[in-house]
Amino acid sequence: MEIRDKLYKHSNPIVTKTINIDDSIYNKFKELSEKVYDATISEIMNIAIEEYIKRNKPNFYGKKENETVTYRAVRLRKLNVDKLDEYSKKTGISFTRLVNGALKEFLFNQ
Repeated sequence: MEIRDKLYKHSNPIVTKTINIDDSIYNKFKELSEKVYDATISEIMNIAIEEYIKRNKPNFYGKKENETVTYRAVRLRKLNVDKLDEYSKKTGISFTRLVNGALKEFLFNQ
């Protein structure tokens, strides 16, 4: 990967999506943002989603029985949203569950 590949083009703008995110996952991403990476929570989430898309194996991860969720506004890259929408139509897995799955897989692979 070239260094300049880390830059996003105008053709892939940020869009705001409001979705339910498992609180335990969100809190781990918040900690990554505050203590590990010099990046916002949404920026780290976009990387997690891009890795998920690159694997091209959408999976369903159900919500844990006692897990709480919060409806949150996150800033996602348009191409990530488009690809997750495509996966949702193809697999029947909701957009929200796909996002949560991508975030879980990112944390598993830390």
